[in-house]
Amino acid sequence: MIDALIFDFDGVIIDNESPDFRTWQETFRHYDAELDRSLWVNAIGAGREAFDIYQHLEDSTGVKRDREAVRLQRRRRYLDLVEASPILPGVMEYILEARCLGLRLGVASSSSRAWVEGHLMRRGLLKHFDCIKAAEDVSRVKPDPELYAAWVAQFGIRPPDAVAIEDSANGVSAAKQAGLFCVAVPNRMTRELPLDQADIRLEALTDMPLGALVERANGRHGGS
Repeated sequence: MIDALIFDFDGVIIDNESPDFRTWQETFRHYDAELDRSLWVNAIGAGREAFDIYQHLEDSTGVKRDREAVRLQRRRRYLDLVEASPILPGVMEYILEARCLGLRLGVASSSSRAWVEGHLMRRGLLKHFDCIKAAEDVSRVKPDPELYAAWVAQFGIRPPDAVAIEDSANGVSAAKQAGLFCVAVPNRMTRELPLDQADIRLEALTDMPLGALVERANGRHGGS
C-alpha cells in the first residue's frame, strides 16, 4: 500500500526552471551569444555540476569572463522572478489530501537544503513535510537514486510504497532506479524530454486527484 508522497522541488512545487533558463538566455544574449537549450534541458534535475554554464558561455563567446560578476548580475533578476512564481497547480491540493490519506510527505531535491527550505518556508509550506532530502544529504544527486533511497530508508518504507512526483528525465530515472512509483508532470522546460520511464504522465497535478493516483499506484503492484 502507498505510504508516502515525495515531491521533487524545482519545477514541481514552483516553476523556477523557466526563470532560470530565461535569465541565462538573457545573459548569453548580453554577450552576443545564444544558450544551447538542448544542453540546458538535458541537465535539468541533475544539479549544477551536470552542466558548466560558465564554461559554455566562455566557449560560445571565446572570451574568459569574471564568473562571479556574471553570477551576481544574473542571479538578482532570477531570484526576483522566482519569488514572484506561484505554487504550481494542484500542489497544495495534493499536500492537503496526502494528510487526509495519512501519507508521509516529503521532498527529494538535487538542490541545496537552504534553497528548498527557504522557498517552502516563505510560501508557508515547510510545516507540511515530514522529511526533506537535499544535495547535502547524499554523495550523488539525481539521476542517481540515492536521494529517494535515503528518504524511504529514513521511515522504513518499501520503495514500491512511495510515490515520487518528478518533472525531468533525470528525476524520473532516479525515482525508478530507487524502485518508487513515479508520476511525471513536465513543465514548459521539460515537456519535450523523454519521460517514458514514468508510470504515469500528467500535464498538471490537477488532471488527477491524489486519491485516484494512489488507487492506481496500489493497483500497479497489487496493493501488497
